[in-house]
Amino acid sequence: MLLSSRINWNLLHTFVVLADCQNISRAAEVLGRGQPAVSAALKNLEDQVGHPLIERGPRLFRLTEAGKLLYREAREICGSIDRIAGLLTDSAEVLVGNVRVAIASHMTSPIIDRAFYEFSRRYSRATLTIEVMNSRDIMEAMSDRLLHFGIGPVFSKLPELEYLHIFKEHCGFYCGVGHPLFGRRDLRLADLENQAIITYRSAIDSDTLQSITDMRATVRFADPIKGIANNLEEVRRMIIAGIGIGAIPVQIAARDVRDGLLWRLPPYDDVMPIDVYLLTNPRVRPSKSELAFVSVLREIVEETPLDDRTYRGGK
Repeated sequence: MLLSSRINWNLLHTFVVLADCQNISRAAEVLGRGQPAVSAALKNLEDQVGHPLIERGPRLFRLTEAGKLLYREAREICGSIDRIAGLLTDSAEVLVGNVRVAIASHMTSPIIDRAFYEFSRRYSRATLTIEVMNSRDIMEAMSDRLLHFGIGPVFSKLPELEYLHIFKEHCGFYCGVGHPLFGRRDLRLADLENQAIITYRSAIDSDTLQSITDMRATVRFADPIKGIANNLEEVRRMIIAGIGIGAIPVQIAARDVRDGLLWRLPPYDDVMPIDVYLLTNPRVRPSKSELAFVSVLREIVEETPLDDRTYRGGK
């Protein structure tokens, strides 16, 4: 008998939540069930597939090789099921569906703002859900067919995805009021050597912010890294607090510089470029709402010259 004819799909969903949470008690909270019921569901699924899926003990929770394989496939299956509601909603003649926009932190550009406005104007009954994710998670979710599209910085492109360049920004190094370099105009790049550095998790775990990683190595900041955050808001918070120096896109930092919260440090040229893309997965069937949003964004990008989509910050 085929596995698809005897597997319990609820058990598959429970397994995906377990693998995501890496903990039975947390998974039980997410699922709204008791821990014994979740443990029993895992045991039933292991019996159905004929393989142990998770090694578990007092201090151990690890997917087996079979578990890793099933998790990869099950995430894709569950993602496809979740998308059915959106596809059915969009079957109406009037566009009324929801568009889930997976976007990296602080993608600040009038291009994206115009796309949100224009989509809302044209399709007044459609809705938007914006989910902030780091770029690596966006690309992984798209590779797993959980998303049709996402927006974020890209350095290395995956062959299975398609890319539309939205804008290029440049980062600069900044410090806060309490930092000893704040307010100094006589600085050279060498003055940053051995200073404490604040950086982004994605600049450590992936190459999406490779230009920041390369410049950090060039400057030779102090080890270890003083502060790490998943998003720009928390990197900015630590810089303003005076904990260390960090990189921020110049068009985003400009207001804080004017307000006296941040001070621009060398290098002052257009260094640390970050290219931001619309990523799409052609293997994932988009809803009509998603197609409409992607079309609006693509239209705005294509009618805007590259120079107007490049944000410079050199002195």
